[in-house]
Amino acid sequence: MTIQVERIPRIIALANQVGGSGKSTSVVNLGAQLADFGLRVLIIDADDQCDASVALGYEYPDQIVDQKTIYHCLTEKSTKLSEAIVPALCGPFGAEDTKIIENLFLVLGSGEMENAEQHLTTTMGRELWLQNLIEPIKGDYDVILLDCPGSLGLVVIGAILASDEVVACIKPGYKELRGLTRIEQKIEMVRDTFGANGAHAELTGILLVDVPTHRSQGAVWDDGKKMAQETYGDLVLPAVRRSTKIPESYAHQKALLYFDRAGEATADYLAVAKRMGFKRRTNR
Repeated sequence: MTIQVERIPRIIALANQVGGSGKSTSVVNLGAQLADFGLRVLIIDADDQCDASVALGYEYPDQIVDQKTIYHCLTEKSTKLSEAIVPALCGPFGAEDTKIIENLFLVLGSGEMENAEQHLTTTMGRELWLQNLIEPIKGDYDVILLDCPGSLGLVVIGAILASDEVVACIKPGYKELRGLTRIEQKIEMVRDTFGANGAHAELTGILLVDVPTHRSQGAVWDDGKKMAQETYGDLVLPAVRRSTKIPESYAHQKALLYFDRAGEATADYLAVAKRMGFKRRTNR
């Protein structure tokens, strides 16, 4: 008789109060690395830009016939999160040479999530929306990565409340680093307010994305990187270097691991995964 062992996943939200900070890029490429380690990974695309969904093969998630998305799960009480889960793809959905990425799964995003804040405003227990959706399925995964929108509103509060860890994705400039204070304050507010509901997320990592490889590309960037390390010490994860392969991989709807396996940015995300304490499974 086979005994089904329930997993206790690490639930990690990647957040920032602004867009364009590398959250979706990092969710997709970190997720691909962890899946390659042999871990069962679920990415939840809660951003109305749907960049994680696009990068993993689903360019128009709202247009897939009879397929639920994260927005259906948010607005329809009868829709379970499991109904919005699809396999992550290497290549565009429906293309002949597209392949499924082993161990990597995706809760499809939706452009309708731009209306999520308005919907949640009048919803009972609104801050618990994502925690309640995740609870029935979390035992199926080793890691759950939450791709948050570029804000600190109700959607992100829900993501923080559902998480164990928060990784702030930023570009290493002075303005961006100052914004880390707001993220820290939001995490503390969630813990203070909802501690009785299991809120225990902590800021466990700061990921500097799009870091220039030469000082001539901007001394401000280099100084920002040093500032982050001086202020946050070990919380600063290995930086992800600027690379043309990142936007190219997105355009081809392939994670870096499959688009540019030997590239610098791919190596950077591998280093991030290892620094976060993840290891390759030997009993795959």
